[in-house]
Amino acid sequence: MGFDPDLYELNLFYLQKARDMALKGKSLSASLTLGMPQEVIDRLPALPLEKMRILAGVGMLCYSSRLSEKFWRELQNTDMDEELLRTRVLLMIAGGEGGPYGDDDGTA
Repeated sequence: MGFDPDLYELNLFYLQKARDMALKGKSLSASLTLGMPQEVIDRLPALPLEKMRILAGVGMLCYSSRLSEKFWRELQNTDMDEELLRTRVLLMIAGGEGGPYGDDDGTA
């Protein structure tokens, strides 16, 4: 059984987008918006495309939401317009409520 081609394309696009942002001097933004560690973003420009293709196809890349369970409950149970939603997500990513990785109690 082969790796899902849609997931391969998604992984490859994700890696290429992170690499492109790093090459444009936007590695911090890439790290925040894509949820990849800064060290990984910084290494992508030197990674040959062929290795990116291999990495995208092995099925080992794992991306997960950094939004806490508390946030998901709030989203489900309250009305949030786009501006409020964007603000809440940015605060969480920046280490505000819920911490950058979604701890419900705000601890690291």
